[in-house]
Amino acid sequence: MTATTFATLEAPPAATDSRLVRVLPPLAAIAYPGLIWCGPAIGPIFLVIAMVVPFLGLLVAHRTGNTLAYPRSRGIALAVVGTPPLYSFLGGLLDFQHTVPFQGLHVWMVLWAGLAWMAFSERPGKPRTAARSERLAMAHGISAILIASFAAFHLANHLGGLWGGARHIAIMTALRHVYRNPLVEVVLVGSVGFQLLSGLRLLQGKTPRPGEWIDTLQAGSAAYLTLFFLSHLSAVFRARYLRNVDTNWVWLTADSLVRDPWSARLAPYYFLAVIALGIHGAAGLRKVMVIHGRSEALGNAMFYGVTAGAAVLSGLIMTALIRG
Repeated sequence: MTATTFATLEAPPAATDSRLVRVLPPLAAIAYPGLIWCGPAIGPIFLVIAMVVPFLGLLVAHRTGNTLAYPRSRGIALAVVGTPPLYSFLGGLLDFQHTVPFQGLHVWMVLWAGLAWMAFSERPGKPRTAARSERLAMAHGISAILIASFAAFHLANHLGGLWGGARHIAIMTALRHVYRNPLVEVVLVGSVGFQLLSGLRLLQGKTPRPGEWIDTLQAGSAAYLTLFFLSHLSAVFRARYLRNVDTNWVWLTADSLVRDPWSARLAPYYFLAVIALGIHGAAGLRKVMVIHGRSEALGNAMFYGVTAGAAVLSGLIMTALIRG
């Protein structure tokens, strides 16, 4: 993608080009499975290229969010940010069953073709804003603390994989005494469910300020995490309760994330999940800091520092997973 393309996406939308820009994310989503297939078939670089698709969705969501005149297209662009977890979810749900005569890829193509048409045909309307509930936002933040606490230990566990699968399993076995407790597990799953529902409601009421990239990053990471939790929890529960598989290091690394044609989709899925978690948490914390009198410059420094740290952490975890 050239600098001219980025400039076009950033510029205020004009009537002559906005339709083309709005339809780009769903069209890129249609190409996403092909890029994933090229990873093991041609070279892992295509798995990196595939991550341009959610980034394109983020760019267009930022552009359409600045005017609020195309809410449907903005929603579709945000959904494109979540292409890696959505593709994994549909594949895990449909690719290994024989009940219905279609697989995840078939649903994928029909879904994004329909959404491309919806974006293409949307007419500009009067900008609308929705009421935002501060109480709901506070409850969303409190439940996030619980999930972030679990995520910190969970990611530390994955980081232990750098020292081998045996170390990872040893750490997981110790941690499971806590989070496999039935009460703790119910609270965690309930907190995730509340995060998803409250997050979607808050996303509807969010009005981004023109040019405010952190608002767009917060919305995009919310869309990604919504689909990631849906995909990840459903995969874990299917493995544990339907196939009686222990979801440990062996389950995670049984197939190569860069060489296996199906599992290759999990490389961008996992890599971007950790970054999205860092972005979303840092954006919320930045808002709390500013509300309580901290300078916006300090809040921004914290945000970019946490985001950079999440990217480094994600790279280390992916190194462990790919090495197996």
